Amino acid sequence: MTLAGRPVIHIVGMGSMGTVLAINLLQYTKAEIIPLFRNQERLSQFQDDAGSTIGIRRLFEKDTPLTVKKLEKSYCPDTFPKQHIENLVITTKTYQTKSALEPYLPYIDSNTNLILIQNGLGVLEVLREEIFLQEDNRPNLFQGVISHGVFQDKGFIFNHAGFVGIKVARLPWSKDDIVQTNEDIHSDTYGNSLIQTLTEPVFAKEFSCQYVTYQELLFGQLFKFAINSCINPITAIIDCDNGEMIDSCRQVFTSIIEESLKVLRIAYKPLFEYENKYNNLEGYPSLKVNSVLTVDHLVTEIIKIGCELNAKNSSSMRQDTRYLRDTEIEYINGYIVKLAKDLGLSPESAKVNKTVSELVNLRLGLNRKRASVGDWKYK
Repeated sequence: MTLAGRPVIHIVGMGSMGTVLAINLLQYTKAEIIPLFRNQERLSQFQDDAGSTIGIRRLFEKDTPLTVKKLEKSYCPDTFPKQHIENLVITTKTYQTKSALEPYLPYIDSNTNLILIQNGLGVLEVLREEIFLQEDNRPNLFQGVISHGVFQDKGFIFNHAGFVGIKVARLPWSKDDIVQTNEDIHSDTYGNSLIQTLTEPVFAKEFSCQYVTYQELLFGQLFKFAINSCINPITAIIDCDNGEMIDSCRQVFTSIIEESLKVLRIAYKPLFEYENKYNNLEGYPSLKVNSVLTVDHLVTEIIKIGCELNAKNSSSMRQDTRYLRDTEIEYINGYIVKLAKDLGLSPESAKVNKTVSELVNLRLGLNRKRASVGDWKYK
């Protein structure tokens, strides 16, 4: 619903990405932000302990200013007022998507805008095959690929360590509709309330937000996936800030990317063929797939974005292992392992990613054991 033209945006997942998005929407648009928490305990922590307040400290700006906002409304499944949801942002961990959505499914329909802002791949298949089975009642589906570096300070205060950007696109419900035109972009920019908000000039500039075609998003998604497949697990395994490993990480990054690209080229063949088929056609964006999705280019960019621009960042996976939470490794490096298996490739084709996944699980298990037998400083 909207109040006097004011868009209402519900957010499930008030972690690093949910908070940085909420703060910027509150600063630079007229949107009302309403967080939805998984249970009453978490809601009470937000309302009582945090005073319904969220904050972002911009480490990349001089004197690292802290911006704080108090939210007037917040709910959990037991307290939700049972009203239609117009705009819903999901920033939970990938493996939490289904359980996070289920309490709110009665209030989501074909007029709802649902946007996923997550790491990893494979959630679209879950939405299509397990959640929204009734085709004529499926929401408008979007995805955001975010490159801003953000990590938790304490409670609902987060550090915005690296300013990069976010790309958003409409996701196709059909597996066959992967190519969109520039006209499709124009239609949503003027006809969809969520996209109108995300493309408001001030917000788009201050949060570096771009609305693009699905093929552009997928291109960016695979680029972001490559970054996550290196930065997240390695920082978690060796327990370091991103920038600390800058002089020693190239070799292991190269091993991960070489293997992953071989699998992705098979799984996403239409994208890797896009440049030759569509780049010269009017009304279609040009993509430099052949020069960007290469081992040398990706490894160089991963080090630049991950270790230089976000040098002070502590990756989400490292934070998960520190705070003894389940990680998203099965939707990142583990996704390559699953993809290789689904494609009928040999176990050798994903051995690096399998080893990386196992080492992340080893780190998490070790941390949990240490925490169980003594004091643990991350709580």
